This record gives sequence, structure tokens and C-alpha cells, in this order.
Amino acid sequence: MLHCLLVLVFWVHWVWANTESFLLHVPRDFPTKQSSSTELIQYPRSISLQDTNINKATFSCGINHSSFVELTHLQQGEAYQIKVCWTALDPISIDHMDWFVVPHSTLFQGTTSDAARIFVRFDLRADSYPPLEPMTRIPINVSVINTKLAIPVDLYKLIVYIVLVTAGVFLVNRKASFQKWLESL
Repeated sequence: MLHCLLVLVFWVHWVWANTESFLLHVPRDFPTKQSSSTELIQYPRSISLQDTNINKATFSCGINHSSFVELTHLQQGEAYQIKVCWTALDPISIDHMDWFVVPHSTLFQGTTSDAARIFVRFDLRADSYPPLEPMTRIPINVSVINTKLAIPVDLYKLIVYIVLVTAGVFLVNRKASFQKWLESL
């Protein structure tokens, strides 16, 4: 039994090794874009949560460079889980993952906007021997998930499924116990 538990812990750790995540809370007083607001020069890597609670995009990122992703259409006072994932075939690590605000009308990597913007930043570091070529591009999945009651909304379906299976097992077990009680009479 202990052997199975150790194997399970190893595999869980292996899965976690390819995902980094953090929570981002948008302040209630954060200046969001108005509908009349227009991008002066749009940032090429962005993820929008307009009319949705979950969105994912894949970006090709370079080794030993900072990568930036703009998050658009976030709601004031909401919390979001940001997940950065990559395949196990790519021997990399992610360093210095954080988020920051670029004030309105501020030039950032050749782009500007008349509204404040939120960016996610992460650095890719090669984690292999022999080292990866300097110009290697790695596909990175970035997911933005709204959280309600401190639970990411993509887990709600799983929670409902677990509750239904548990209730079903309880009912089947109760019916079997009731039949045994009837037979004992």
C-alpha cells in the first residue's frame, strides 16, 4: 500500500512540474476599458475574458527571455487563476512569474492604450543537458480562469460529478443495507 502511495505522490509531483499558477486579484478601483475605448497599438499576445469565465491561448516563447501576455476584459473586484503550462517533452523551467499594471498612455514594448493594462510576465529557462539551442521556441499554454468562492470555475463540473457519484454510492449502499435488513426478518 505504501509503495502505491509513493508512486501516486511521484506522479502527482510530475504533473505539477509542468504547470505554474498563481492568483491575481483585480482591485475594485482598477480603471477598466470603456466600450468607447480603443487600442492605440494592440499588444500581439493577449487573452480576453469577454463574455466568458475561462480562456486559454498557446504562445511560442523563446528560451532565456521574458514573455508577456496582456489580460483583457477582466472584471473589477474579481480573482483569477493564471496557469502557465508546457509539455513534458520541453525541458524548461519557468522563473519570475508575476503580473503588473501598465498605466494608461504608457508605451510598453511598442504598444500603447488609453486605458491601464494588466500583463503577466514569465521567464523560460532551459533545464536540460545538453542545453537547448538559444533560438529554440517552446509552445506555452496560458490559461486565465475566473474564481468564485476561491474555487476556479473550471472545477465546478468536477465537484458536481464527485457529489453525484458519492450520492449514488450512498443510495446504492443504503438500498443494499435495507434489503439485508428485510431478509433478516
